[in-house]
Amino acid sequence: MQISHSPGARRLSAALTGGALLAGTLAAVPAVAAPATASPSAVAAPALTTTAAEACGADDGLPDSKISIQLFTHVGELGFGTPSPETIDRVLGEVANAGFTNIEPFSQPYSMPVDDYQAILDRHGLEVSSSHGSTDWDTWPETVDYAVALGQDYIGTGGMAGSYGTYEEALATAEYVNRLGQYAHENGANKIALHNHQSEFTTRYPHPETGELVSAWQVIEENTDPRYVTFQLDVGWAADAGIDVPAWIEEYGDRIELLHIKDAVNVNAEGDPRQVALGNGDIDLPAIIAASEPYVEYYTYEWDYAPSFESSAESYRYLRCYLSEGGGEQCQDDDEESLALGRPVTTSSIDDPARTGEMAVDGNAGTRWGSQWSEPEWIAVDLGAGYDLSRVVIDWETAFASGYEIQTSPDGDTWTTVHTVTDGDGFFDDIDLSGTGRHVRLYATERATQWGFSSTSWRSTARRPASSPRRSPWLAAPGTGRRSTARSATRTTRQTSCCASSAPHARRATCSTR
Repeated sequence: MQISHSPGARRLSAALTGGALLAGTLAAVPAVAAPATASPSAVAAPALTTTAAEACGADDGLPDSKISIQLFTHVGELGFGTPSPETIDRVLGEVANAGFTNIEPFSQPYSMPVDDYQAILDRHGLEVSSSHGSTDWDTWPETVDYAVALGQDYIGTGGMAGSYGTYEEALATAEYVNRLGQYAHENGANKIALHNHQSEFTTRYPHPETGELVSAWQVIEENTDPRYVTFQLDVGWAADAGIDVPAWIEEYGDRIELLHIKDAVNVNAEGDPRQVALGNGDIDLPAIIAASEPYVEYYTYEWDYAPSFESSAESYRYLRCYLSEGGGEQCQDDDEESLALGRPVTTSSIDDPARTGEMAVDGNAGTRWGSQWSEPEWIAVDLGAGYDLSRVVIDWETAFASGYEIQTSPDGDTWTTVHTVTDGDGFFDDIDLSGTGRHVRLYATERATQWGFSSTSWRSTARRPASSPRRSPWLAAPGTGRRSTARSATRTTRQTSCCASSAPHARRATCSTR
């Protein structure tokens, strides 16, 4: 959840650093002759209205009673502290419309009277599965009373409720958490739930008896009372710390009653991971769910600063339907040629020497180009030959361009606009276009945030001219050792997705059952 609870943790998205992350896909055929004019075309998949995901069979996935959502997913809508009644009513309405029947608030207890809060929950048919909030001893009775009034079994925190820089500090934290959990248990709640980031696993020290290196998570687990204390394993942070999550659950499952379910690309790799909707990333969610089913009461979806309610609807459907015939289809990007991988790039500016234009075409989702915080700004790719272009897919993060143009050029000097967007809303833009050129430029004219524009990868897919050597779209970029796709192709045979069908601008993809 909130990274401030764990100073060493890295965010699963670069959106908070001020960039509008995008991934572009260009589809084309070799150019025969340049057209006299270039005609823009419409966005291929218009935004969908957020609606509850269609029902699946009882055995197609997790039951609604076990699915929840951490409201930090929509912190951009809610803000911090207590939201206004109008805001929380609107957000909870969208969450319920996405399919969820349980929620996990953060910053609880609210200053809102609990009866008023309960009335909003009742209006949308929602229950509180657990919560994150302060674990200060002086206000703990108030926190427990608020949670009990809402019918919660679990009262959580965004971290471990204490420090663990040394073995002794971890022991002291475990002792303090036992006190918190016992008070909660004796006053109407079930247990306190502790939530991890990466550092709980990467902070290690010798065990005083065995000398074996143990993690802070293990020390706190070993020294807390299972009657009062349980763990909410955040699978995204754990995987990024190098943990084999299914194996970890097999070993410690009797202490793990809650999961935070994330998905991401570039996990446990150079650079920061980047969150995506469930089923679209590198994390082996089916294996995690299978290992956890004997132990876990709630599977709580979270995407820090998610781009839309549609992404939450897609993730709800994944949890509810991932074993169904449709849910069992795995999305794969169109099997076309990658033109931009490793190609020369020019940009209008950079905001940091560590974020150059070349990083937008290196095939590494953990690196990116970042522009100055101004407009217009642009990034252009030399494809090495002329092509008849037909498609662009842009994958935006929280910060994005609300206005931009796709331009082509035969020489990198004279540009023709082949598509214009004036009301961009972020997330996915899947654009059909018609234009010819050797050079392709994203010309960003209007920022949607105070930050600049940024690209993690610009992936170009097409058949190369017959006279040119053929390049596989999955070859690693020189010097990176990474695949050209921003999404890893190494998933388990049970990994599933709904082919982004509920995303606001659905990707074009081919689906195959693995």
